[in-house]
Amino acid sequence: MLDEATALGSEDLWLFSIVVGSLAIVLLAVLFGLVIAVLQRIDRHAARTHTATKQIAQNTVALWTLEQTNRDLVAIRDAARGAERAGSASAVVAPLVAARDKVQGWLGGSEHGDDKSS
Repeated sequence: MLDEATALGSEDLWLFSIVVGSLAIVLLAVLFGLVIAVLQRIDRHAARTHTATKQIAQNTVALWTLEQTNRDLVAIRDAARGAERAGSASAVVAPLVAARDKVQGWLGGSEHGDDKSS
């Protein structure tokens, strides 16, 4: 009779171990699924952030160009004031030509003879 009780306890122990192991495996699978879902969400947000950052960088390039243009205009103004005081037009022409060439370079530039503004 003792052997039957021990055998039954051993079977119950095996059954209990199988149930607990199965539950642990299912729990781990659910947790791994949640981790994968969170990582995919993070990846999507990172991709959107990367895209937005590239757009911001593209939009702020114009600010650098405006800063350069401002420096060139200040040089032209100063040259024009100097020429006005000295009565010399050649001091004005060189900065204007340099500024025109720089702007044409930014725009993909037409040649000097291609100016259609006149």
